[in-house]
Amino acid sequence: MTDDPSKRFIDYLDQLHLKTNDDRLVEPKVRSSILTKIDEACKITSLEYDDLLQRLDFRPKDLTIEALEAFLAELRAIFWLRDFGFIDIMPLKALKKVPRPDFYAKYKDKSSTVEVFCLTETHEQQRDSALKVYVNFNPGFKESKFERDFISKAASKKVQLDSGQSELKIMLCVINSNPIIRLNTKKEMEGYAEYLYKMLNWGKNYHVGLLTGLKDDVIFPALM
Repeated sequence: MTDDPSKRFIDYLDQLHLKTNDDRLVEPKVRSSILTKIDEACKITSLEYDDLLQRLDFRPKDLTIEALEAFLAELRAIFWLRDFGFIDIMPLKALKKVPRPDFYAKYKDKSSTVEVFCLTETHEQQRDSALKVYVNFNPGFKESKFERDFISKAASKKVQLDSGQSELKIMLCVINSNPIIRLNTKKEMEGYAEYLYKMLNWGKNYHVGLLTGLKDDVIFPALM
């Protein structure tokens, strides 16, 4: 086993590819992008490589795409927070018996806790197996499976979000579904964030964030 942490991560991608046959895992651009983001995230958080991966709940023995997506969601959250003006961004290592948010950060002079989760292809409406198209696909959140899964996941993660003392509490949803990402404008995504915030009805200190990675990232209510 090599002592180079980036090489160990590449070895993990190799094993995951053998397990899943997902050819995205061996694309040079994909690998380079992930490794570059890890290096940049180390600089943003001032953490060593291995420490960052542990805090982002990297599980090298879990050879599932879902585990990788969960790790990448938290990795991408670091850049989402930075781009919205957060500082002192610190991922927190999960504890078995004590609930903790995924991140602490500061926005101006306000303390913040952040909880992150994914909505992926597994949360989409079903496809026609022959035509490979979505059946009655709803590109928005309203009255869709995405809405139901968002509300369910957010509710289950609220205890982590509330476990830390903070002035701002942000439930950040990373969306990895191409139909949702490709078929909505930023204005529409802003409308969905407001809609989901009102559906949760948690109070004024809470915010809903949506991360798509296509410059359509939004937060509601807007940060002041």
